[in-house]
Amino acid sequence: MSEEKKKVVCGLCAVHCLYEVRIEKGQFLGPDFRKKPDASLIEEIKRKAFAGCPRAHSAKELVYHPDRLNYPLKRVGERGDGQWERISWEQALDEIADRLQAAKDRYGPETLAIAGGEQNAADEYRLRFQSLFGSPNFLGPMCGTGMVLSHMMSGAVIFIPQLGPETRCLMLLGVNAARSVPAFWRGVREMQKMLGLKLIVVDPRDTPTARGADIWLRPRLGTDAALLLGMIRTIIDEDLHDKEFIQKWCHGFDQLVQRVQEYPVEKVAEITGVPAESIREAARAYATTKPAQILHLTGIEEQPNATQSLQARYILPGITGNIDVQGGDMMLAVHPTARTVADLDLRDMMSPEQQDKLIGADRFPLFSWRNFRMIEENAMKVSDRRPNGIWLVGFAHPPSTFQAMISGEPYPVKALLTVAKNPLTSFPNARRTYEALMRLDLHVAMDVFMAPACRIADYVLPAACCFEKPWIYGVEIFPFLHGGEAAIEPLYERKPEYYLWRELGIRLGQEEYWPWKTLEEAYDWNLEPLGMTFKEFMAGDRKETPPLPAKKYEAKGFGTPTGKYELYSTLLEELGCDPLPSFIAPETVLASRPDLAADYPLTLIAGTRCHFYHSQGRQLESLRKKSPDPMAQISPETGTQLGIAKSDWMWIETPIGKAKFKCEYSQDVAPEVVQAEHGWWFPEDDSAESIFRSNVNAIMGDDVSICDAVSGSYILRGQMCKAYKA
Repeated sequence: MSEEKKKVVCGLCAVHCLYEVRIEKGQFLGPDFRKKPDASLIEEIKRKAFAGCPRAHSAKELVYHPDRLNYPLKRVGERGDGQWERISWEQALDEIADRLQAAKDRYGPETLAIAGGEQNAADEYRLRFQSLFGSPNFLGPMCGTGMVLSHMMSGAVIFIPQLGPETRCLMLLGVNAARSVPAFWRGVREMQKMLGLKLIVVDPRDTPTARGADIWLRPRLGTDAALLLGMIRTIIDEDLHDKEFIQKWCHGFDQLVQRVQEYPVEKVAEITGVPAESIREAARAYATTKPAQILHLTGIEEQPNATQSLQARYILPGITGNIDVQGGDMMLAVHPTARTVADLDLRDMMSPEQQDKLIGADRFPLFSWRNFRMIEENAMKVSDRRPNGIWLVGFAHPPSTFQAMISGEPYPVKALLTVAKNPLTSFPNARRTYEALMRLDLHVAMDVFMAPACRIADYVLPAACCFEKPWIYGVEIFPFLHGGEAAIEPLYERKPEYYLWRELGIRLGQEEYWPWKTLEEAYDWNLEPLGMTFKEFMAGDRKETPPLPAKKYEAKGFGTPTGKYELYSTLLEELGCDPLPSFIAPETVLASRPDLAADYPLTLIAGTRCHFYHSQGRQLESLRKKSPDPMAQISPETGTQLGIAKSDWMWIETPIGKAKFKCEYSQDVAPEVVQAEHGWWFPEDDSAESIFRSNVNAIMGDDVSICDAVSGSYILRGQMCKAYKA
């Protein structure tokens, strides 16, 4: 039998590359990154980018790894003891459904929380199940603050960069693109050379991206809000704002002018450590080199002043007329024809009263159902497509939810479904998270490997990996659809996550709402308005990318309460929050224990390495060879002062604990900063302590007093610590 090719959407990180994989005699051989003689220049650039990814090269190892979960397991000993009984899917689903129903009958549907969020896990069907079950509580990634704020200010999501030949200026906020999005970075470098793209980088680290910038601003950690407010002040003071766009399309400019009077550039320079003239230079470049766009990722969302920084970030394109123009910050729109998340999530099946039981929504309203109902009401004024809520709503505040598992306040959370998520490495204060999970009456985990959360579950279910299931990427918030077929059928008894949601739903009385027996049938329904099935979609180009028109607001205005782009957010005001951005000193945010500051003189941030995606891949030998140990970076100057040599093992300690890392010297980090690698655990060691040994999130505090006051996002970049040789 000759070799055949299958077209996949890669699920090994959040970029979701499209490529082909090789199959021979039913065996998965991995990606096809061989050079093609007739490839175009763009195709060759993409091939090189894909071929440089270490995770993609581990694909075959992932599919056939001997430690993969292959059969449903039921705990038979004490929770965490590692004693399991193999059972059938039928038995597992029957027992789980019975126990979920019993918990619902006793405590109400809100007693169930769901932890998940990986896009390649058919997360839209998690939403459908959740709506029908009646639980508002989802523990997802707390990295959507910018998406929610942009929707509140404009009526649409502004997040994913639409870098094109029109773009003349790009500002990267806390993004080391050379490492985190290398394919994008290659495009940026080409545009710098060929089109004269001006690059502004805002990053306290001395990274390859920063060194490639035309203007590099190096603010102190946690001072981005002040920096951006200083840039806004400069643009207004120097008359560089787009008066026509502001007068016709913006709300709240006069109030903004008043607010930025509090941030003269000299004061901002003192706060941030960035020279005043450098701030002015960046502001002038951004305002006059148009079209311009801004890219931020998680860095700015995981530090003090997250909401304030991001609101200021979205004010910048508003006052310069860079909103929804080709080459600028484009407003995204869902696919105009296909059925998307909003068509299938059945969120209206959960009453507003039930939605508003979302844990943490009273204190941190950004991701509340109340806020999303207002977002939707205004968005529908200018569009006939309902906004998708998958990244915008229903995120229970994780620290408050784990506390509810322990204390029963504001109500008991007794059951957890953990699907494609590792709560013990993705949320802060991992030891308390562990305590919370141990208190549950029912914990079900579905994953590809026996991850830390699986070890303390009652049932563990084997998940198909991204190469063993179909996927349509783009039904979430994007204007495009990208299709990927299952390269091979799931091995053993592995199943796609859709199977879990549908089978549990049927057992819990939801049968009429699950007409599609398989995920591929569900995708047929998504594509039906396009007049094709999933197989037909895959037989063609497997991409559907209608043009995203610019200046969509000219037809009906912006989908906001005022119909304008809201520099002064009336929705934030309605939520009882400051409608304009401000700066709060990180020392003030972290001042819950000022008596400890002298004992913990360094600042801790969590970072990643390109070999792993979050906590995934530690079992894979090809990746562990490249990164065998958990690393922490300090400057050579700091290492000398502390007596820590390169490659020494070192302890990083915070007020709640300590974790062990191998020292790496780096000029990227400032002398007062320690950057520890995120996501570490040790699959080869099944002891409970191995989960915490080098887990930076185990030493990150999660007290509500240091969470972002609007979004509730926790601080993973900016907590106090000390370091010493192990």
